[in-house]
Amino acid sequence: MSLSRRTFIKSSVVSVLGIPFMQGCRFIDSRENEGDSLFMLFQNPPVTSRPFVRWWWNGDKVTAKEILRELDIMKAAGIGGVEINPIRFPGGDDLGIPSLEWLSPEWIEMVKVALAGAEERGMICDIIVGSGWPFGGEFLQPEEQTQLMTQTAQKVKGPGKVQLKTADLLKEASPQVGSRYEGSTSELHALCLAPLEMDTFSTGKDIPFEKGAEIITVELPEGEYILYALVKVIGFQAVINGAPGAAGPVLNHYNQVAVEKFLNRMSDNLFPAIKGLKGFRAMFCDSMELEGANWCHDFTDEFQKRRGYDVTPYLPFILYKVGHMGHAIEGAAATKLSGEAKEEVDRVRYDFFVTCMDIVRDRFLKPYTQWCNKYNFKSRVQAYGREFHPLEASFEVDIPECETWFWNADSCDKDAFVKSPTDTNVNKFVSSAAHYSGKRLVSCEEITNTNNAFNATLEKIKMTGDQSNLSGVTHSILHGFNYSPLEVPFPGWIMYGAFLNERNSWWPYFNLWATYKTRVSTVLQESDFFADIAVMHPLADMWTIHGPQRDPFPGLLYPSYQYKVWEAIHQNGNSCDYISENVIQQSSFKKGNLVFNKRKYNTLLLLEVESMMSATAEALVEFVKAGGKLIFVGKEPYKSPGFKDHQANDERVKQAIGRIKESYPSQVFTVDAPTEMVPWFRQVQQQCGIVPYMKIDAPSPYVSQIRHQTEDKDIYFITNCNPEDKVRIKATFAANGKTPWLWNPETGERTPYPVSADSALLIDLGPADSKLIVFEEIKVAKLSIPAVPLQSSSPKELSGWSVRMAHINGESTKRELDTLVDFSASPETQSFAGNLYYEKTVNDAAGFYYLDLGKVYGVSEVSVNGENLGNKWYGNRVYQLPEHLAKAPVKSIQVKITTTVGNYLKATPENKIGQAWTHYQKWAPTGMLGPVKLM
Repeated sequence: MSLSRRTFIKSSVVSVLGIPFMQGCRFIDSRENEGDSLFMLFQNPPVTSRPFVRWWWNGDKVTAKEILRELDIMKAAGIGGVEINPIRFPGGDDLGIPSLEWLSPEWIEMVKVALAGAEERGMICDIIVGSGWPFGGEFLQPEEQTQLMTQTAQKVKGPGKVQLKTADLLKEASPQVGSRYEGSTSELHALCLAPLEMDTFSTGKDIPFEKGAEIITVELPEGEYILYALVKVIGFQAVINGAPGAAGPVLNHYNQVAVEKFLNRMSDNLFPAIKGLKGFRAMFCDSMELEGANWCHDFTDEFQKRRGYDVTPYLPFILYKVGHMGHAIEGAAATKLSGEAKEEVDRVRYDFFVTCMDIVRDRFLKPYTQWCNKYNFKSRVQAYGREFHPLEASFEVDIPECETWFWNADSCDKDAFVKSPTDTNVNKFVSSAAHYSGKRLVSCEEITNTNNAFNATLEKIKMTGDQSNLSGVTHSILHGFNYSPLEVPFPGWIMYGAFLNERNSWWPYFNLWATYKTRVSTVLQESDFFADIAVMHPLADMWTIHGPQRDPFPGLLYPSYQYKVWEAIHQNGNSCDYISENVIQQSSFKKGNLVFNKRKYNTLLLLEVESMMSATAEALVEFVKAGGKLIFVGKEPYKSPGFKDHQANDERVKQAIGRIKESYPSQVFTVDAPTEMVPWFRQVQQQCGIVPYMKIDAPSPYVSQIRHQTEDKDIYFITNCNPEDKVRIKATFAANGKTPWLWNPETGERTPYPVSADSALLIDLGPADSKLIVFEEIKVAKLSIPAVPLQSSSPKELSGWSVRMAHINGESTKRELDTLVDFSASPETQSFAGNLYYEKTVNDAAGFYYLDLGKVYGVSEVSVNGENLGNKWYGNRVYQLPEHLAKAPVKSIQVKITTTVGNYLKATPENKIGQAWTHYQKWAPTGMLGPVKLM
């Protein structure tokens, strides 16, 4: 295959302008290479790769007719599946439609309609267990409801007596949760008198009291003390956004009997009724936001069995008064611990939280997956939160899921995605767990949007989804599609989401993003993520000192840069997975690699790790002995976590790390903690001899990449998170004799990628752009980048436009513009939402091959002399003119810009639904700002 110089030069110009490199090339399709199964799937993706949606059944006000209508809407938009998700009614005009109760015969009938309708349309159906999150219900008995052991404390002075009102103690200890269940009950569990200060641990003095007494008198010896009251609270949390029949108190996930009873309630009622239908792909469990739940009836027995000692004497010192989402309320009275006492209590604290994780894993997570599989469904779980190991918990589920949020929707800051990545902190943990357990399907609650529903653009949805893929996600479940009949006044019933709805002005273009996303997902799902670096976080240290965090939004980053390290690794041309101590201990070590199942890593990076199990330290000895590379960032391990036998375990850790440093100095490195992330890891590469598989001449904080592999392909997904500027990089790859091709997810086509004389690739990434470059064994006549810089004729700037403003409310006005403007900047036009039609006639325009619209806010669509040139929904709005139009002396140009609807709702105070979302937001920039040029 060869290209004429003229055709190639045009293609190169297009590449420089940020348009996919494809014009002028003869495309390779599956007919020419029928054995290329991956490319055939890329051209015609399976439904399993299409984005799914969380289908909010708002208030369960559902009817068969509307269910089928909405399935048709979603199918036509390129959506491949739905997750039925009953949730409370969000407010608005309910049209008098009654709510169906979860698991009632009427509700089950609607589920059957949805299942049958999805099957008829070739779509896939999941369903959430229960409603809202975490799941529970009005039907739970007290012993089945979530439990919390908490405390309150006060400073007292003796000798003398102090009288305590039990009601006051219970009130003071009451958790300050975000979703309170009003039917909760509390009981005083224990009273304990402890010193103000303690440097050597001693058990506090238990204060006996009569159960149920309204007033308790405590005899105080001479001196000052802290008086602790331990309080057990049952049913303290209500299901967040629960729908009728599955609202009420949250289930106790520490109680296996209660868990199985809850699950069986669903399977006994729903599953027999759906026999004969294809059924669900998976049963879904949302993130664990248990607000600090930490107890069950036999917790102390389980602790003794798992940790080998009694936790009871330590409870006053490791428990705390619980605030929102389980955070500790600061400033409470407490014994000041120092020296040996502090170390001992800290170690017990670690054991306490690890025991919580173990119990929830064994009594909820494992039984949940077993229950799903019993009925031939898969388990799909967001297995993170204070109660889960952020990595290892995802081993226990069939489809591990994380989440990517939609931030900065109304921000014009080009650094927004650098400052605040949209992938959450758990994503890399979850995707790494999937890699270890051989799962290619990494699911994601994506575009989670709780504050910018009406100003989400397709461009920023793309950028958000690209970041999701970089973090390891291979499948998107969008958050979400709101069940909302057309009869409901605009904008309809809105619980959450990016207004994924046929009433959205840009909905006709949604399929463009869905097509792009589907093809990217296909490639990622049908290949294996590559990484040769493993990163270990100091989880044991964090849990010892601070306790587990509320993932995916931890209150504490430990160390502060911990979630930036993986990004810096990828931005410098390497890839990594996170790793845990148990994975290290279960690995083998061969030829310089740590090997776990099919994963192998030649470099292990420890982020300020001070504590590790002695078995982990011994495994590191074997890793380095086998030729592996070990890097300590900031600190070195010198102790073990946990209390039992800790002195002996500490010594084993010290000795193992000492042997590593003494015997293998050329393979062990200590590097400083980072300040600026991208240059820091570039320095680490140089200092430690880490060779990137993608050598980038000038790494950029805007550009990142991931690498996937099949038996015969190396696949690189490369992105630019800058929505304003193009970024050019020069990269050299370990091609191994393979030829680079550009796969275009928007069209399903591939073209050969030119290689420079020094075997490098020049990669031009337009604003918000991405490239899928695949090295494969298909040969092509060698293409080289022209040595002479390409010159363009003087551009012709176009001014003076007639604009028709077709408002979403049905109004239409016309304006004449000498200069292009942002319509949101003027009070007269800032409420506009809908379609803008810019028109202009250009004389003496022959010889120009490109139309550059400049800066555009919205989706653009261009027609020249009545011929439609297509649309662009992200990045550079540059259109190539067909040759017959380039030769035409006169050009009638029409540019259609489709906006978001947020400004209209912000300017409509009588629209309560719209106002609730938009009243506090800035006006979103609107229209074509240019400069518009012929080139």
